[in-house]
Amino acid sequence: NAVTQQDIDYFASTGAEVIHSEKQLEAKYNKDYFGKYFGGSQVALFPKTTEQVSKILAHCNQRRIAVVTQGGNSGTAGGAIAQRNEVILSLRDMNKIRDLDVISGVVVAESGCVLAELDAHVRESGYIVPVDLGAKKKCMIGGNVSTNAGGLRYLRYGTLHGNVLGLEVVLADGRILDALFSLKKDASGYDVKQLFIGAEGTLGVVTAVSIALAPKPRSSQIAVLGLSDFAKIQRAFVMARQGLGEIISAFEFWERRCNELVVQYEKNPSPLDDPHEFYVMIETRGSFERHDVEKMDAYLETLRAEGLVEETRVFRGADEMERTWLFRSQMAEAHAKSGCMHVYDFSLPSRYQHDLLVAVKQHLADAGVYGVAGAPVRDVTIFGHIGDDNIHLQVVADEFGGVVEAAMEPWVYEWVGSHSGSVAAEHGLGMHKGTFLKYSKSPVVIDVMKSIKQMLDPNGIMNPGKHIDRAG
Repeated sequence: NAVTQQDIDYFASTGAEVIHSEKQLEAKYNKDYFGKYFGGSQVALFPKTTEQVSKILAHCNQRRIAVVTQGGNSGTAGGAIAQRNEVILSLRDMNKIRDLDVISGVVVAESGCVLAELDAHVRESGYIVPVDLGAKKKCMIGGNVSTNAGGLRYLRYGTLHGNVLGLEVVLADGRILDALFSLKKDASGYDVKQLFIGAEGTLGVVTAVSIALAPKPRSSQIAVLGLSDFAKIQRAFVMARQGLGEIISAFEFWERRCNELVVQYEKNPSPLDDPHEFYVMIETRGSFERHDVEKMDAYLETLRAEGLVEETRVFRGADEMERTWLFRSQMAEAHAKSGCMHVYDFSLPSRYQHDLLVAVKQHLADAGVYGVAGAPVRDVTIFGHIGDDNIHLQVVADEFGGVVEAAMEPWVYEWVGSHSGSVAAEHGLGMHKGTFLKYSKSPVVIDVMKSIKQMLDPNGIMNPGKHIDRAG
């Protein structure tokens, strides 16, 4: 149902801030980060407490008013954008840190806490938040949980399914699900919180999170490698797992064109002097600097002895390591500045990742949209996290949608599914990837997911038309 003045008056009576102006919402709340998805909401609500969220959802459920939850709005799949006239429920003002247990290493934070600010807070007590993203200065912890964000150090710290100890969730009918446990072991029945990690606001609104923290590292270093082919990256990764062992925290890769785009559009110098077909960035984190330095030096010497690398450079100062991570984190923005970026986020076994790039280029060339004068596709690139089999495929074109999207979809999802991959690794299903869920989930799995949705949101008010709603 459409929102009436009576609804707006009720929302205001809960104590939440109300913005009822399409013009005010247009720039910040009705457009996604990369300008691909646009919404039509005319009402945004900014609650400050869980109780306010509960009252708002109970009212919306009774009135059949659709709701889209929004955090930092930094996603790439359009999951936080209102497609039509849904109410935007922004958790921006729910940004309190409720508790930090420095003995157990557990923080309880509200969903509107910006990831970088939360991390800075726990660092003062000798801890770090185990998830780290390129958008950490904008994204919020509730959105990270709701999309099951993976991030840059997944290889070391694992998934949010493992690090989240508890959740507070407001269900579609307004009931408050208090599963905000801080215990690291609990075998007392179903682990209900797992349903909401990666649900993208389709089952309820995550209002607070309990997370197991990781110790703040005492020693860090980064090595950047230049390599001539993808097979050498794979060999270098196997050797890193063996040679660096317990201290390895990230193993990132990108190709030559990605490097060029960051240099061109972000004005950030390349971490290596010479151009290479592929680049690898390895980070280690440990507690004893001399031990870690010796392991890295020995590892790099082994790579050189086997002829796997063309150039290496090690960064150990805090400022130079931060600049190197910045270079890596600017790749998505550099692509977006170069044109209209169609971004695909897949999990794919490492042995197939370069094959995907080759196959996409050939497929688009065969379709006549790439590789010839005047073709709408400007670039096709890959970068990603070798350590967790997550690859980001970018197809940069003159415009969104159109002949490029028609050529890519569903073909690319079919290709990924036929090579034992997942259609969504860490960005979520969002606005339309649910349509392609059948390529990586069985009919029975999809049926169970739909049943859960029907049980928890029978009126279909939570983020409608996205995620599992689009699965055939």
